[in-house]
Amino acid sequence: MTPRHWLFSVRDGVATLSLNRPEHGNNINLECLEELRQLSEQIEHNPAVRVVVLRSEGKHSSIGMDVSVIGQMAGQQYEPYAEHLGAGQKCIDAFEAISRPIIAEIKGFCIGAGVILAACADFRISTERAVFALPEVKRSIGVIMGLHRVTRLVGVSSVKRMAMLGENFSARQMLEWGFLTEIVAEEKLAAASANLVKKILALPPLAVTLNKRIADFSYAAFLQQSQQFELREQFQLNQTADFREAIESFQKKRPPSYLGK
Repeated sequence: MTPRHWLFSVRDGVATLSLNRPEHGNNINLECLEELRQLSEQIEHNPAVRVVVLRSEGKHSSIGMDVSVIGQMAGQQYEPYAEHLGAGQKCIDAFEAISRPIIAEIKGFCIGAGVILAACADFRISTERAVFALPEVKRSIGVIMGLHRVTRLVGVSSVKRMAMLGENFSARQMLEWGFLTEIVAEEKLAAASANLVKKILALPPLAVTLNKRIADFSYAAFLQQSQQFELREQFQLNQTADFREAIESFQKKRPPSYLGK
């Protein structure tokens, strides 16, 4: 497999996945997610891999989902809709399910699906000036790629601020909430990640993966229920005038006018 949207390598026990769509702000579409699923399975079946590093090319980690994916949700019956977006959920699930430790390097904008993808990692290292947001609500959309991933890191109160208000948050705030492991200057991001990789490689690998499984054990089952709930509720929202207005106003680049119905 030769991915279109990712740079992928395995060297000295480290698998590196770099999102390679800088001309699009590293936005994420379903093809990108399917490639991630295939690469995740390849990593999981490679015994030489002991650590995974997630990074991105260009200025930003990700500006979120490709707007074309959002537009495709309009007017669909539930079965094709659930299959369409459920496939995306399963791709992210496959990445999170990698048994080896995952380190996410974060820079620039980390928005929407970018936040969800980073939340799948075990460690998140960010530059000082990175900006985080879950702005889906501004387009009459729920966070449907596994919001519970963020909730378990920052808590219910903080995730409500993110998901219900759609505001931007600084790296410092995300560190205080527990989302981030470390903040560094932009020029030190790669070095900080490499230092963490070095620490992990010095530890007994079976014990490291066991402790990851123990930490995630009770969370995995609830996540599946949460994602099914997200799909059902978003489908109901798709039928509303507000959802159609959100899509139309975005496409026409005008302020939306919501009616609450």
